Amino acid sequence: ILRSAKALPKLRTMDSYVGQYFDHPKLRQLAEYKLVFLGGSPYNTPGIYTLMSHVDMNLGVYHPDGGIASVVDAFVEVGTDLGVDLKTGTEVTGIEPRNDEFRVRTDGPDRTFDRVVSNAPPPFVESELLPETYDRREQYWETRTYAPSAYLMYFGVEGEVDLEHHALVLPTDWKPHFDAIFEDPAWPEDPAYYVHVPSKTNPTVAPEGHEVVFALVPLAPGLDDGPERREQFRELVLDDLADNTGVDFRDRIVLEETASVSEFGERFNAPGGTALALAHPLDQTGPLRPGHRAPGLDGLYYVGAYTNPGIGMPMCILSGEHATEAIIEDAEGGIGPSVVPTSTLR
Repeated sequence: ILRSAKALPKLRTMDSYVGQYFDHPKLRQLAEYKLVFLGGSPYNTPGIYTLMSHVDMNLGVYHPDGGIASVVDAFVEVGTDLGVDLKTGTEVTGIEPRNDEFRVRTDGPDRTFDRVVSNAPPPFVESELLPETYDRREQYWETRTYAPSAYLMYFGVEGEVDLEHHALVLPTDWKPHFDAIFEDPAWPEDPAYYVHVPSKTNPTVAPEGHEVVFALVPLAPGLDDGPERREQFRELVLDDLADNTGVDFRDRIVLEETASVSEFGERFNAPGGTALALAHPLDQTGPLRPGHRAPGLDGLYYVGAYTNPGIGMPMCILSGEHATEAIIEDAEGGIGPSVVPTSTLR
């Protein structure tokens, strides 16, 4: 890949690069919208991510039987078979380095480990879980570009919904929406959004005679998302969906849940309520993203979307593989955690 990368548009934005090949705005949008799921905008993400178009159009996208939860279940099964002791529903309240080990404080009994692997956001780990004597890198995290948050709507609908499994609803001029995310944070007036009807492919996710509908609208992190604002935006999106597709299922909704900026901040300790972690501008791509070894603290490792390779479930799984390789490398080097090499990124 590195040898081939010489021919890729590393320094040009995705929008600039795609514009070389497509004039029609809808064709350009189809080639560019996947960047939202990498936490970026066509106007701030390098053109090297046209690789994602190859993945989508040539390699294909796979839907796991039983939905994404089945991937979690598979990891639980593998871990259990390997003898992993899983403690669910346990909140970690502190991580205390002690010589060559770590005392992990929880809302239950404390535990001691030789090494710790964390998939919590590193800025949260460093500011809330580690001792105050540890370098919290506050300026570093404050100057990062964070990926969008999102307004999520989940509907259980009686009867059929005349939509495909996947649908994108994109205004002809979508730049104001991206500006409302990355330049001048605000709720978008004419949003671009994704609609997912998994029951079209997997009938087990809904009772017979019903459909499941999920809608995702990217938002700027940090927005006020109180009940009144959410209700107004819900109606705006469902009106827009009806205008663009002719589908209006509001009078057939039997179950509804929403999540937005607040939930991502409160449930996942995500800075500003980002839904995806760090974005992928050039200075947060590849080796410029945070490393798996925690700087200045041997034996602590990070996994997840804040590290390499980046955003997305497959990428997060790969980050776990990378962290595992780092741990094995450190252990096989015949050196203890106290002298593990760490990332130099500050």
